[in-house]
Amino acid sequence: MNGRIAQLTLTAACLACLPGPLRAATGGEEQRRLIGVLTSNRPVGEVDAACRRLKQIGRARSVPALAALLTDKEQSHVARYALESMACAEAGEALRAALATTAGRLKAGVIDSLGDRRERKAAGELAKLLGDGDAMIATAAATALGKIGGAKAAAALKAAISSGRPAVRDAAIDALLLCADRLRAEGEAKAASAIYEGLRAPEHRPHVRTAAYRGLVRAGGDGATALVVKGLTGGDRPAELASLQLIREVKGEAATRTFAALLDKVSPRVGVMLLAGLAQRGDSAAVPAVLAALRSGDPAVRIAALDAIRALGDASAVPVLARAAAGARGGERKSARLALARLRGGDVGRAIVEHLPGAAPAVKVELIGALAARREPSAAGALTKLAGDGDASVRAAAIRATGLLAGEEAVAKLLGLLTAASAPADREAIEEALVAIAGRSKRRESLVRPVLAASRTASIPARCALLRVAGRIGGAEALGALRAGVGDGNAAVRDAAIRTLADAAGVEAAGDLLALAREAAEPAQRVLAMRGYWRVVGTAADRPPEQRLKMCAAGLAAAWRPAERKLGLAALAGVPHADALRLAESLCARAAIRPEAEAACVRIAASLASRDPAAAKAALARFRKTAKSPSVRAEAGKALAAIDQYVGYVADWQAAGPYRQKGKECQQLYDVVFGPERPGAAGVKWRPAPHPADASLGWQVDLGPLVGGNHCIMYIRTRVHSPKRRPVKLEIGTDDGIKLWINGKLVHANNAVRGLTPRQDKATANLEEGWNELLAKITQHTLGCGACIRILTADGAPLADIRCDPGQPASQSK
Repeated sequence: MNGRIAQLTLTAACLACLPGPLRAATGGEEQRRLIGVLTSNRPVGEVDAACRRLKQIGRARSVPALAALLTDKEQSHVARYALESMACAEAGEALRAALATTAGRLKAGVIDSLGDRRERKAAGELAKLLGDGDAMIATAAATALGKIGGAKAAAALKAAISSGRPAVRDAAIDALLLCADRLRAEGEAKAASAIYEGLRAPEHRPHVRTAAYRGLVRAGGDGATALVVKGLTGGDRPAELASLQLIREVKGEAATRTFAALLDKVSPRVGVMLLAGLAQRGDSAAVPAVLAALRSGDPAVRIAALDAIRALGDASAVPVLARAAAGARGGERKSARLALARLRGGDVGRAIVEHLPGAAPAVKVELIGALAARREPSAAGALTKLAGDGDASVRAAAIRATGLLAGEEAVAKLLGLLTAASAPADREAIEEALVAIAGRSKRRESLVRPVLAASRTASIPARCALLRVAGRIGGAEALGALRAGVGDGNAAVRDAAIRTLADAAGVEAAGDLLALAREAAEPAQRVLAMRGYWRVVGTAADRPPEQRLKMCAAGLAAAWRPAERKLGLAALAGVPHADALRLAESLCARAAIRPEAEAACVRIAASLASRDPAAAKAALARFRKTAKSPSVRAEAGKALAAIDQYVGYVADWQAAGPYRQKGKECQQLYDVVFGPERPGAAGVKWRPAPHPADASLGWQVDLGPLVGGNHCIMYIRTRVHSPKRRPVKLEIGTDDGIKLWINGKLVHANNAVRGLTPRQDKATANLEEGWNELLAKITQHTLGCGACIRILTADGAPLADIRCDPGQPASQSK
């Protein structure tokens, strides 16, 4: 049976490709054959398929065969499906005839089809059925008459409304509305309006009266505006609701002015909705009345007016909006500020700048905030001048905005203001602005020189602020200044230098911070330096494990409080090195940090599973038994199970990227050759790929923390040691696509978009004796990004004698 249906589908597809005359001839032959299916004792599925095909190609000759099925409980619906769309009159006649031969649901279905065909000739018969004793039949008849439309149908439906049968009455009302809509669409506005007026009678439910008034307005032509005004002011709620819905539909500037003039005549509740409708019209003719609504005593009306100005206003509205923002509170202030930020008509930025000089301080603050929100770079000069304003609130707003919008040209002015500032708040604001400007500069470190030059003659408070600015900008000169500040004779300067080193310095300052952690005069400074040191260690994630291990060991030796030792253990936990495991184990004896030391041990051991599975399993087995914390014991058990379950997975990788090209999605980037694929891979910055925090997921590499967004490419590389040359099978899972090279040979490629699941792809390759280089290109579409690669023997058995060490591959080939 399924094969027969497939054959019919294929035949239909082939027919579409034939020349016109031949297609017509062939269609006749196909029609005869399909009629034969209907008139013989064929399975239900074949009859169904034949009817569906006849819906497309059937003509008058197929009507009798289809009509014969209208009384069949199983086939009536599909026969109607074919007949109701046939253009020939015979199809309508067959459905009309079936009214006398069907009953119940079959008859209701026939009635529906007559309605869908808009079979005008059936209107009289359907009108009689409005009084049928079966409510289902009567209701179907009412609905069909509404679809058919016309004066005869309308008259029958009006009569049915007064019949007293609730179900039929409701269906007749809905159908009469539809009938009126059809009359209106056909140009019979007068007849349609008469029906709408009748349905506005008080005995009808509110939703019917609303729909009727809506139809009346739409049929009103030139009188539509007056009808909307009447609906908004006449006190009839259904008419009011309909009119509010139609404000945006009535065309013309004159209508806009008429509606806007109602704002001071309607209630606040209606005024709010009227303002929304005026905003949707998009006609600036309403602006004067909308601005006047800002004087309303009702806050909801004022907010709606501000929202409307945002949609309709232009640069001329700037003074009004600025005053509203300065004088309002809560939602009203928010709406005024949003309107200032989003006005689009005319040169709004220029209007804001021109309004600044004469404005009151509170208004100036709002105007400055609007310039910042609009990201108006042309306003930077005016803002820089206001950064020295006599009013503290204006100064603060101008300094913040200068930091957002200004370029390097503002640095000298800000430095002068900072050295002259007497208020700590001003110095802090200018400090933030200078750092923000430097952050956007293409020659960031060069800005350190004028900063340091200004500090030489500055007061102690200003000098401290400038030292912080230099340190936050960074670079060798800044680090030198911080080092000098640590030895300064002034205690405030020393403290500023130490705090800035701790908060902002890079890896180059690790030695300085460690020395301060040991030697600083104040205990608080030693704590700050120690915490700053661990922050720096965290930024060294791209350094080799041996280097990070040395840094962790030195920091743990210098830490004297449990809090800082715990920070050190958190850093040590991310170092995949056997000596890191031994160091963490040695700290388990200290009661104050034992839980953290044990947790670090478990995480380090899990990360060593690819390099030294035996040692990793031994350590995890110990901690599953001996760890004091139940959660650590559970993590050790999960990691052990993962090692046993995922034998052969390559889990230690280095990563490079992300790589992007403007306008290209990840599948387009798939074949773009980036640095890691090129011979020698010169200039590529590799860093250790992070191990998942969940030890049971150690078999996969999670690149999510590195990609920083969507549609890019990441590369991962490592080395796998095999004790002998042999063919292997690969099981690969990725989120999203992958290309995989082993020893420079492409062994697998799949430009997919998917989530990561183990064993999604399979491939074969050869491992050489000794170290083998693996390079993978991973595409990032959206959400997660990662991969898992498992190496098996040629017959698919787990391969337990390989080990992994990212090291530094000797070459980087395609």
